Amino acid sequence: MFGVTMGITYPLLSRMLEQAGHSGTLIGFNGAMTPLGMILTAALIPALVRRFGAWLVMLGATVGSAGVLALFAMTDVVALWFLFRFVLGSFAVAMFILSETWISENADGEHRGRLLTAYTSVLALGFCVGPLVLSVSGSEALTLAIAVACPLVAVIPLCTERSQIPAMWASGRVPVGALARQLSVLMVAVLAVSVFDAVTLQFLPLYWDQAGLAEGQGELALTTLLIGQMTLQFPLGWLADRIGGRSALLLSLVVGTAGALLLPVGTGLGGWLWPLIAVWGGVAFAGYPLVLNILGAGLEGESLLLGNTAFAVVWGIGGVVGPPYTGAAMDLWGANGMPWSLAALWVLALIVTATTLALRRKPLRS
Repeated sequence: MFGVTMGITYPLLSRMLEQAGHSGTLIGFNGAMTPLGMILTAALIPALVRRFGAWLVMLGATVGSAGVLALFAMTDVVALWFLFRFVLGSFAVAMFILSETWISENADGEHRGRLLTAYTSVLALGFCVGPLVLSVSGSEALTLAIAVACPLVAVIPLCTERSQIPAMWASGRVPVGALARQLSVLMVAVLAVSVFDAVTLQFLPLYWDQAGLAEGQGELALTTLLIGQMTLQFPLGWLADRIGGRSALLLSLVVGTAGALLLPVGTGLGGWLWPLIAVWGGVAFAGYPLVLNILGAGLEGESLLLGNTAFAVVWGIGGVVGPPYTGAAMDLWGANGMPWSLAALWVLALIVTATTLALRRKPLRS
């Protein structure tokens, strides 16, 4: 439900601002308020869980999301829309952090990889369904009403499964410094996947238009990539449960690097271009749940919650800096600046991850 909500929100609010006559620059800055809200408020989540409990925080974030979305229909004051987008990001990051911690806490080692990749596959499905709702509803008011309703639907499993939500906190002091050192290498991989996600959503259709594909095929390429994200992550989770999360993560980073390097010759691949994009999207994006798999294998309780919070902050940073980073590369080197900028980041993540994981074979510990 949150995936659908966010998938509706980005294109719907951009369209509403555009039809109101606002500039592309303002629309871009307004959209950036959601990841900015995620970044600046994520660190508050562990304290809120310790004070109020995980269930109440999740319930508040869910109902609050519906409430703030309803506010968009009540005013067209753009300054307030900036505030609303920031608050929406704050509520969303609470749901993402606590959902991922919930899954990791309750997953056993034998099935953790499959459960986490199933989670991100469903999340990707939600992001795909969101724009589809906008395209078939025929009414912005109806689409916004659906966006308001989606978080309220999520209240149902929160209430029926309340007993399954772990505490997510522990008494005593959490070794934050030691935890940060252990997670630093995984954060590089999270940053690479986050930038990949933000950049492909914003620039992939534009890249293929500049690369010479027929009109409309750039959007088809993005759809193909999203289909790959939905369908190919679970097989990577199954593989991680067989060969280990570290080996599966390295495979994901290799495919991310190779896909970016092959993209400039994609127009010469004929029909093979579409499977390439699907595999690139699915296997590269699976790096995020695979990182969650490694994290959940060695941490629990408040340490796991803090780890997921750190990853949420890094993910938000990637969403903010990724598009300007790639946009600057495209200004310097033309269309191929997009895949080259991604390849550079993937190579960095691959080197850091391979080196560190080779030296540190023991699992993370709380």
